[in-house]
Amino acid sequence: MALSRRSLLAGGALAAGGALAGCGYLGELGAVASASHSGPRPPVQWEQAADKTRRTLGRLTYGPRPEELAEAEALGLTGWIETQLAPAQLDDRDCELRLQRLDTPFMDLSLLNELRPENIGPDLRAATLLRAIYSRRQLYELMVEFWSDHFSVSIEKERVAPLKVIDDREVIRPHALGSFAELLWAAMGSPAMLIYLDNQRNHAASPNENYARELLELHTLGVGAGYTQRDVREAARCLTGWSVDEEGLWRGQQRFEPAQHDGGVKELLGQVLPAGGGAHDVERLHGLLLAHPATPRFIAAKLVRRFVADEPPPALIERAAEAFRRSNGAILAVLRAVLLAPELAIAPPKFKRPLQLVAGALRQLGAASDGGAPVQAALAAMGQPLFAWPTPDGFPDRSSAWSGSLLPRWQFAIRLASGELEGTQLDLAGLIAASGAATMGAWLQRLSGLLWDAPLPPPVAARLIAALGQELTSERAALGLASMLAAPQYQWR
Repeated sequence: MALSRRSLLAGGALAAGGALAGCGYLGELGAVASASHSGPRPPVQWEQAADKTRRTLGRLTYGPRPEELAEAEALGLTGWIETQLAPAQLDDRDCELRLQRLDTPFMDLSLLNELRPENIGPDLRAATLLRAIYSRRQLYELMVEFWSDHFSVSIEKERVAPLKVIDDREVIRPHALGSFAELLWAAMGSPAMLIYLDNQRNHAASPNENYARELLELHTLGVGAGYTQRDVREAARCLTGWSVDEEGLWRGQQRFEPAQHDGGVKELLGQVLPAGGGAHDVERLHGLLLAHPATPRFIAAKLVRRFVADEPPPALIERAAEAFRRSNGAILAVLRAVLLAPELAIAPPKFKRPLQLVAGALRQLGAASDGGAPVQAALAAMGQPLFAWPTPDGFPDRSSAWSGSLLPRWQFAIRLASGELEGTQLDLAGLIAASGAATMGAWLQRLSGLLWDAPLPPPVAARLIAALGQELTSERAALGLASMLAAPQYQWR
């Protein structure tokens, strides 16, 4: 169903901030975009947020579906979280069947090496989208996204695309809820990471510190942990000689070149590593990074920021870090400390990153999607092109980083609601029938109940009805749905 030019202009005016005479509804979107340097603020209606279960599932899923809310109510939040922390016990055949149509995410590296990079990325992104939308293992998929940001690798760099498919399949996904020690070890040896951070150029005679610097700053210790430039240099010496085969049968496989390794004595993070360590130097480096007191706190702070607040509560960080230390880095133990904490229930809203917005809308509306190019393009327009963040720090995790992508969010909302997002089908007529709504006012109220954590404020409903009319037609229902998806309330979780 194509909306009329007049309706599109009206919707755009709503989203842009009230250019449509008599309707100031979505002007709050403009207010978010022009918020002060302290960051965007959630809509004032947030304090009317619904029950604790709904708010919590808004953080622990890409967008809670009615059946998930009912399950959480039946099990209790703690019980529901525990089921999510055991993803292998959740039947995910529906999602797995949807993934069957994709080829490259399941290919052997030897086959991937024969493909052009532009033929690899779309399937990898589609698989990520399909899992976010359809998987019952929502918390697991959120953690896969978290670690994909933490150990960020861009497929835009030459030779990385086929290696990232293997990295996603053999590094990130198997260890997302396992041991941080094993995850770090797998990431340190990942050919995708070695190529992306230039370690194939790190030789004894001409050291390259790029990977070593990011390993300390982004993967383990964090900025301000007290390490020095000398520590970075010595870590780079430990990593010399680790590279990736560039041709032949083993192309794309990790390899160690003894002749390129710096075999001398090394001193880093207060410890002396004797000469002659060879390939074992990287094991020693791995152990030093895990043993450093900054690592538990750095990982804990990132997890608290992702799930709880842009400004993580210090007491919760310390409890999560202690869980890390006591469990020797068991990710499940740290997650339990964060997700079962009282701070989560009273956490301030976080602005949705594009993937959460898009996947959440498709989930909550029951849309059918192939996760293809149009949806991927919508994410890119909002600033989150999957696996293509240009710097190794991963996609940002603060609300202020995403508040400028509001027009692409409206464009996505109107295309989804109007059925113009190729590869994605929304049964608008079925939604209207299921809602039981006979008027625009009733339709908007049903949508607020489905999509938001707060009821539709009467003044807002009155403005929308004044602009769109009370008669519920398909075109008006679509514009009303798009307005609800683009509204300030839906931008926050």
